[in-house]
Amino acid sequence: MAGCALSYQFVDDHAPAARTKRISENATNVAGTLDVSALEPDVRYLASPELRGRLRGTEGNARARAYIIASLQSAGLAPAFGDSFEQPTYPDGPGTRPYAVNVGAIYRAPDRDASWVVLVAHYDHRGVIGGAVHAGADDNASSVALLLALGHALGRVRPVLRRHVVLLFADAEEPPDVRTERMGSSWFWRNPPLPAHRLHLALVFDLMGGRASPELGAAGLGNALFVLGAEADPSLAALVRDLAPAPQVEPVRLSLPMIEVMPYRPGSRFARSDYHGLRKHVRRPFLFLTTGRTETYHTSADTPDTVDYDRLGATARWVTRLAVHASDVEEDLGWHDLRADARADARSILRLYGAIDASQRVSWLLRRALAADRRQVERLLESWEQGVSPTPDTYRSLLLASIRVQAALWHPSGWWFALW
Repeated sequence: MAGCALSYQFVDDHAPAARTKRISENATNVAGTLDVSALEPDVRYLASPELRGRLRGTEGNARARAYIIASLQSAGLAPAFGDSFEQPTYPDGPGTRPYAVNVGAIYRAPDRDASWVVLVAHYDHRGVIGGAVHAGADDNASSVALLLALGHALGRVRPVLRRHVVLLFADAEEPPDVRTERMGSSWFWRNPPLPAHRLHLALVFDLMGGRASPELGAAGLGNALFVLGAEADPSLAALVRDLAPAPQVEPVRLSLPMIEVMPYRPGSRFARSDYHGLRKHVRRPFLFLTTGRTETYHTSADTPDTVDYDRLGATARWVTRLAVHASDVEEDLGWHDLRADARADARSILRLYGAIDASQRVSWLLRRALAADRRQVERLLESWEQGVSPTPDTYRSLLLASIRVQAALWHPSGWWFALW
């Protein structure tokens, strides 16, 4: 295969208009009681200088863990791991010291043998680097705060759900553990608290509170919530479509390959968060949700003052509706690996070029390369919409264009990407 590309099956799920699924009443009720005022205090504690970046194995990480457990207990949720909220991990084998410690709680359905939904947000971050605290407010205290608010809403309403809901706060997600068996989530997927074959859906959250750049706002993407993984089955795409966009929340579909292509190495893909071990070991339906990287990503500037709390609150309400709806609907969900919706990806990538147009920070060399990319993407989408099927070669062209425009928006001064 040209370029040694991965062999994707190309799907086209351009929103059939026939589905008029009613949102679960429980979803509406739980989302309606969500206390968004708790989000900022949670982020500010977890990303405070005293916790020193919550690096795995440190005192700051342990303090964050204790804070999360206390919140889950006050919400009235049960421990997920027998009588414990903690799940030590032993990737080096039995008899060794725990490498990391996951935190988990469960809200139980009446049927003991029901299937389950799991909501995942890693709580660790990068610690202190070069003497500077990397506080990790967006990455990933924002997602932790979101899940805690959701857990408290479940505890207040106590809805009768079709499925159990597990909240997992995974440890050891950051480098050097990411995409390895040493991730806390990798241990969880191999040692789940409920039968893996009964997992209905995983929702994985990362970077949920970033403040959109002025350029993205000018391109109409200031409220974008990127939803990845729905290309794996029409049932997943339909589940997302069940929920209409809400004020300050616009779900934007992307296929996972669009973010897994960096760094580019033909024939490889790089999972971006805690779904890595799920896809490898469990192979059950999942969605990855993120508001995307900002320029503070993995820097000491990722502090609580950079989080957009109004946007985080709106996103938390939308996510709560999605999670409870998924826990309550009758339909089964499917999942197939190595799928991509090339047409949807091209449409979303073309929207990103609007942010380039609005930017005054992109160098002329990079701007020229991006303009050529944009014309190429427009030609690809036009041909696909006229009935020409995507191929590995044409999709590779889209992936390479995606690398460049994402890198330009993340680091606008990065002119060297024009030479890719």
